[in-house]
Amino acid sequence: MRILSVVTFAFVSLVAYLPEAYADDASEGRDLFIRQCIGCHAFACNKQGPRLGGLFGRNAGGVEDYGFYSEGLKNSDIVWSEETVDAWLEDPGKIAPQSVMIIYGKVEDPPLRRKLIAFLKTEDPTINICPQ
Repeated sequence: MRILSVVTFAFVSLVAYLPEAYADDASEGRDLFIRQCIGCHAFACNKQGPRLGGLFGRNAGGVEDYGFYSEGLKNSDIVWSEETVDAWLEDPGKIAPQSVMIIYGKVEDPPLRRKLIAFLKTEDPTINICPQ
């Protein structure tokens, strides 16, 4: 019975910690977004890059009113998920060789990609710097 109590305590402690750890990841991802992404992206509007609001579950190249996708990305059959965004950020050239993201979008460090993805999932409305 004592072992069951210890295991239960460990599990409850882990579950209680996860949302806080995720929030820390999103906060650090926000900082990375501000340093590397905000010049071209926002959640609410298209800029030099397409808007990122509603990214997860959307087809790559799927923002109707954004007209600057590479042919490779438009024809990729990718649906954005944590896994596909992670692969995109790791090496956009593998998915769309003509994409501008090849130059600006690589995030080689896996923990940084995880943090950026955690932030992207928040769709933080305070970060929308849209052209007027």
